[in-house]
Amino acid sequence: MEQATDIVCDRCKRPLHGEGGGWNVVLDKGYASGHLCPDCQTAEENAEAEVHQATLDYSAGRVDEDGRVRWPVKGGCHSISVGGHGAMRENKAIHMLISVDPPVLRVAVGPQSDARLSKLFGNETCKKAVQEEMSRKGAQPGTRDLAYLVDSDMDSAGVWVVEDQEMAVGGVGSHKLLVIYSPDVDPHILEVFAPEYADSMREAIHPQ
Repeated sequence: MEQATDIVCDRCKRPLHGEGGGWNVVLDKGYASGHLCPDCQTAEENAEAEVHQATLDYSAGRVDEDGRVRWPVKGGCHSISVGGHGAMRENKAIHMLISVDPPVLRVAVGPQSDARLSKLFGNETCKKAVQEEMSRKGAQPGTRDLAYLVDSDMDSAGVWVVEDQEMAVGGVGSHKLLVIYSPDVDPHILEVFAPEYADSMREAIHPQ
């Protein structure tokens, strides 16, 4: 960690004293390259810093494998919890239940889950955790395609992946896995999915 006594303003070379209220870190493509004191920041730089302060969670920053500084958005998911859920024991048509309780993304799977569903996640940490939980529970890959259903009665903070709507009510299977979610789905949930799946969900919401 850089000590406060080692930090100087890139423009006026004034050293940082105390906690550095109002100082900004200068980032270049995610890499921390310097610092600016409050007196040297332009109006645009100050406005950008205020936007970041309002939207990014600086308490959960991390450095990625390439050395770049990353801060998640406020209200987003910084960790994952995997396990089971009572709804899955009662209804074997449910393959996965996803909900968000910031900062935790909660994913429930059962042995009936389609093991391919770990590919839904764009975040590698999420994908790995779900794969390991499915393997632990004995889930096997299936052969069904995904479809998307917007249901206004669904909780906006939850996404259910169900084998198919017909099987869920005792009918004949449609060879589809339905991703069922609310039109008011929490946008932070969509951020954890791989882009092609998140885009498909957004497209399903749009016609509603």
